Amino acid sequence: MRPRCLIVALCLTLTGCATPAGREAAAEARGYERGYRQAVKEQYWIIQNQQRRPVPPEAPNPKTP
Repeated sequence: MRPRCLIVALCLTLTGCATPAGREAAAEARGYERGYRQAVKEQYWIIQNQQRRPVPPEAPNPKTP
């Protein structure tokens, strides 16, 4: 009974070390999503700033020659 528990514990411990590719892929996906969201936000604010109405220029002073 004791060796079986030891083997199971050893296998469970080594399983976490054997799957770094899955963690790397997940981290890369999260980084991609974070960058994508940042780019979308930047494009949103660029469009918002382009759509703002410009301040009308002041009328020229007709009394000035």
